[in-house]
Amino acid sequence: MFGDNLLKLRKQKKLTQNEIAEILGVARTTYSSYEQNRRMPDAEIQIKIADYFDVSLDFLHGREEFDNSDLFAAHIEGDLTEDERMEIEKYLRFIRSKKEE
Repeated sequence: MFGDNLLKLRKQKKLTQNEIAEILGVARTTYSSYEQNRRMPDAEIQIKIADYFDVSLDFLHGREEFDNSDLFAAHIEGDLTEDERMEIEKYLRFIRSKKEE
């Protein structure tokens, strides 16, 4: 689950494994093992990943479906207050719940 979410986030940002490994300060082979679910990063690296992609640790571990990167992909992050961002997140969860019905 963790690796699948990590791969999805990396591809959304159009990054190579080399690029994200460098950002995180790990070897590409180490990073690759995270995406393949063969190795779990330590807590410090998990936090770096969550911070970089602006998602929660719960999202990375598959405990929460909402991915904040959807908001930032629209390039609106600098224009929103925290309250506005939370309202949009709430609305996105509502829309997604309707799709599942």
